[in-house]
Amino acid sequence: MSFGSLFLALLLGLAGVLAAVWWLRRSRSGLDWVIIAIPLAFGLSYLSSVLFHVPDYQSGCEGLCPGWRGYPIATHLGNSLGQFVFHPSGLLINAAVYYAALLASSAFVAWLASYLRWRERRWRWRAGFVFLVVIVPLALTSTLLPPPAPKLPFADQRLAINATRAWRWQLRAQSLSERRLVVEDVRPHPDGERYRVCFRVYTWFYLPQRHIYIDLEPAGVRATGGGAIPLNASCWVQP
Repeated sequence: MSFGSLFLALLLGLAGVLAAVWWLRRSRSGLDWVIIAIPLAFGLSYLSSVLFHVPDYQSGCEGLCPGWRGYPIATHLGNSLGQFVFHPSGLLINAAVYYAALLASSAFVAWLASYLRWRERRWRWRAGFVFLVVIVPLALTSTLLPPPAPKLPFADQRLAINATRAWRWQLRAQSLSERRLVVEDVRPHPDGERYRVCFRVYTWFYLPQRHIYIDLEPAGVRATGGGAIPLNASCWVQP
């Protein structure tokens, strides 16, 4: 577990305790939500292992570095053979993070609704409130919070930045649904003379959409080609 992930877990744990106290003191129904949020948190923890996938990578490694699944805490650990092993303690800690996030965020939404006199408003106002305060932030999560990605050495970071710029400005292939391009790996091109950068694309609501690969010239500045492929396809077998 990285220091950033541990710090996030501790911070959200404190926020979760304070939010649980707030819900318990708010009303009798607060206890129901504190209990219901537990299975929801485990469900979100498992869902993160499906949505967030960092495959084994070569960048900065001798051979292959193991990838992982789950976010922000890994729930499955890679073995450098393309396989992932379930990590029970990771699932538990990850669920605790989601539990704290659920209680804290819902406490804020409930407080804001009460402050704006939810009970006195008409259904159209309530629908607009839910859309602006709940749905829009969820849709933008992939823009606000970075998904998991391997740590790249400086040279490969430069290649990844150049590849991102080439996709947006040189190839002009970016679409509105692409909210975040996350590097999966940087490797030599199959021809051995250029570089290839592979991205996982996340769209609205943190949903993974597809893979994008960009081929860079030997200098690593301009793109010589690239394309979009399904998630179940590999960037490294493309011609």
